Amino acid sequence: MPVNIVSEFKDKNILFNHYIFLLPDDSTFVSHTHDICEMIFLKKGNVSGIINGKVYQLKKNDLIIFRPGVFHRIRIDGNCEYERTDILFDEKVLANNAFHNIPQELNVVNCTENQPIIENFKRLDFYCQKFSGEDLKKLVTGLVEEIIFNLTLAACKKDKEPGVNSLADMAIEFIDNHFTNQIDIAEICNALYISKSHLHHLFRDKLHISPKKYINLQRLEKARNMIRAGQKPCHVYLACGFTDYATFYRNYKLHFGHIPSEENKIEMIRDIKS
Repeated sequence: MPVNIVSEFKDKNILFNHYIFLLPDDSTFVSHTHDICEMIFLKKGNVSGIINGKVYQLKKNDLIIFRPGVFHRIRIDGNCEYERTDILFDEKVLANNAFHNIPQELNVVNCTENQPIIENFKRLDFYCQKFSGEDLKKLVTGLVEEIIFNLTLAACKKDKEPGVNSLADMAIEFIDNHFTNQIDIAEICNALYISKSHLHHLFRDKLHISPKKYINLQRLEKARNMIRAGQKPCHVYLACGFTDYATFYRNYKLHFGHIPSEENKIEMIRDIKS
């Protein structure tokens, strides 16, 4: 799709870009996860953010938070221009772990009345146009850390979001609680009293992937975390719901681009599509 680049910056631990999508196409934005945190600040457009199937209709100056390992995507709800600022960062490195003070249930913050955060995003654009190299890295890092600290302040003022008890949410929650077991699609449908076609429709509508693929990706994410924590791949696959090592090995390589035993030998691969 046609894209205007207003400003951008990329470093090992942080990525920032300000894009204007002129003719946004919903098929471009598919459900995925990151190893790192992502925050999207909406400047213009008719879009929604989807986190594990839960839909947040976004408005101007909304900042949506996508946490590591959580399935998410942007959904295009209209054909008007979509303008956003996107920040991806390693929350373990920046802001002295302040990001973890933001409540897990806080996914969207409207910043219209939060001038410090709005000014931070304006300054990101300004500095990207005026500086480069190590100077720009220090400036961008400092501003992103300011945004994180300001979000912790905003979190103190915001009540917890009410839960949404939809069938899609219930299906996702069921899988999240049982994917390490030998569950199948029929078991999920029986638990929710719905048909297989209905379940498939729910996942296609919310996550743009099938229930079977969602189960597989959850298992792979858990396996990767266990391997990074020091456990051996030959012991991990059973704990994550795979029935045999060959299937686990093949799926792991296909999804992550390397075999399980290489996980701790390579630099962390970071998917930055949203």
